[in-house]
Amino acid sequence: MAGNTDKNPLRAGIIGLGPIGSILAAHLADTGAFVVACDIDRAKIDMIKEAGIRIEGKIEKHVRVAGGCYSPQELDRYDLDLIGIAVKAFNLKKVVSLLSEPASKKTFVMCAQNGLDNELEVSEVCGEDRTLRMVVNYGGAMTALNTVRMTFFNSPNYIAALSTCGQAIASKIAGMLSSVNLKTEAPGDIRSFIWEKSILNSAMAHGAIAQLTMKQVMDSPEAVEIVRAIIDESVSVAEAEGIKFRENFREFSMKYLESGGHHRPSMAVDLGNGCKTEINYLNGRIAEYGRKHGIPTPYNRIVTILIHLLEQTLPLFHQQRK
Repeated sequence: MAGNTDKNPLRAGIIGLGPIGSILAAHLADTGAFVVACDIDRAKIDMIKEAGIRIEGKIEKHVRVAGGCYSPQELDRYDLDLIGIAVKAFNLKKVVSLLSEPASKKTFVMCAQNGLDNELEVSEVCGEDRTLRMVVNYGGAMTALNTVRMTFFNSPNYIAALSTCGQAIASKIAGMLSSVNLKTEAPGDIRSFIWEKSILNSAMAHGAIAQLTMKQVMDSPEAVEIVRAIIDESVSVAEAEGIKFRENFREFSMKYLESGGHHRPSMAVDLGNGCKTEINYLNGRIAEYGRKHGIPTPYNRIVTILIHLLEQTLPLFHQQRK
């Protein structure tokens, strides 16, 4: 346990104990923070309460959390400083609507999922002064209800506030996570990092259609052509929106995606399970911004359409197999 030397430890609730939320909750708990796990999967929460959260792979941890609950409304009883939301992007608005006022006037709400403009959905309910955004650069897969295999971490992560009111707690959380080897920074402006990560996720969408790992996509010359085309389209749209990228972002992107190894992106997992994806917050949102600026985005539009078709047909396929 390290990183949290305050006499009054940070009190945090994490909603959504999939790979992203579990890794975040485990690292916060490892700093000495008071962490409450929240998920609608009652069996998952019961196991976490009994046996803690286990992280395997790139980082190894086994930590206990202070408590667990089955709904966002139950977090009210804990007098929290922070509520981190790690549910799928399409469920974010619903989850935020279940928080009360939000939870309390002292509570900051941080969204930590894929996609563009998620923080705006939080701020509509909670206000800019109470909203934080996290850009996550790690990934993994659940191997048991309370266990995540962490497959990669392209550090650092980023956390930022939408107004000056949240800057102190954003910096505090970043420092706490960094102290337990989950390097995280708190930039003044997070927009470029949000766009960068969204573009990286979007560049793998065609791999999700084919049910490929990141390595399989990057080992295929034909698939890499599409990766580059999606990145080029998306960068043009982002620059029209006023986003300034790091130097040599395209080269950085290829190295980032090549380092993903055998990780299976969440969109591929969702399609493989016959579930809804976050495509509207990724390629679909980039295509929307393209229309706004009059920039053609054929690759982003095509993969969005194809994944929407799969979202309609795959659940029926899974039902027929049963």
